[in-house]
Amino acid sequence: MVPIKSLEKSRPKFSELPLAPTDPPASAWGLWGDQDELGTLNLLTTDVVRRAAKEVVNGETIPLNLPLDEFIQPMNPLRKPCSHHIIVKGHANDDELDINTQGSSHWDGLRHYPYQESLEYYNGVTQEDISGEELNFKAGIQNLAEKTITGRGVLLDWFSWAQKQDIDIDHFSRHEIPLEQVLEVVKEQGVEFIPGDILLIRTGWIPAYRALSPAAQVALSRRAIRTSCGIQASEAAIRWHWDNAFAAVASDTVAYEAWPSTKPYGVSMHEVFLSGWGMPIGESFDLEKLAVKCQKEGRWTFMFVSVPLNIPGGVASPPGAVAIF
Repeated sequence: MVPIKSLEKSRPKFSELPLAPTDPPASAWGLWGDQDELGTLNLLTTDVVRRAAKEVVNGETIPLNLPLDEFIQPMNPLRKPCSHHIIVKGHANDDELDINTQGSSHWDGLRHYPYQESLEYYNGVTQEDISGEELNFKAGIQNLAEKTITGRGVLLDWFSWAQKQDIDIDHFSRHEIPLEQVLEVVKEQGVEFIPGDILLIRTGWIPAYRALSPAAQVALSRRAIRTSCGIQASEAAIRWHWDNAFAAVASDTVAYEAWPSTKPYGVSMHEVFLSGWGMPIGESFDLEKLAVKCQKEGRWTFMFVSVPLNIPGGVASPPGAVAIF
């Protein structure tokens, strides 16, 4: 592992990506080795974790996970809602869950969304590698589970900032949040990023969803085009994420970037982050209590711990995420 002091020196500039001319746009394949399956989680060195532990002052914990059954119908109608069955054994109880791992709060793992033109995943893993006849766990979610996503979390409360700016937002449209607005939030909150930070962005999607009637919630999930607000996937925004060396990113929306992506850079953030850099994307995180706590404390950083499910060859996972103050 690379010590925190040398992380910035060891990473190429964004203008140097891709590292090989035949690799997909903005990819960093081979940066951590041709067989690497951790991607940007390599930034979470022991030095980074020890530094993150200094964020813990009073020991208060705030979970960042929605209930598994929060969505009556997950935002893709092909994804089944959570089903919970209690098995009464007479002397004790067991229970069984039937879930889609993207049906509530979750991490998109490195098997989720390839470069759409070549259908290649991180470090050149192919669909045949993932679903061929020979059992293969390449780029599976088990790598995230065994590493854990532990470091310093940073919340950018764009929604609170946008309300003060009287910005009108329809959370369920493809409302793009430009980098310029993100930078205004960074400035207002006085945030300074450190390599290996885990970035969380609050858009207000969750309270907007909860304000809908049950019927409207179901209708939202069954739209022909699943639009939602999120970060604009511009070249400047993608470059900014690389330059700040985030280990992972997450938000309270259903796609992090505005969806469907308009791909102003030619490829979506999902393609670059997941399959170019090996950077997990968290979606549908519950950031409401966290925003209140950060505002009360007057600080926007905290220790962040997430232990995904250890599913060999898995695509995604509930985050099991907590912010510790």
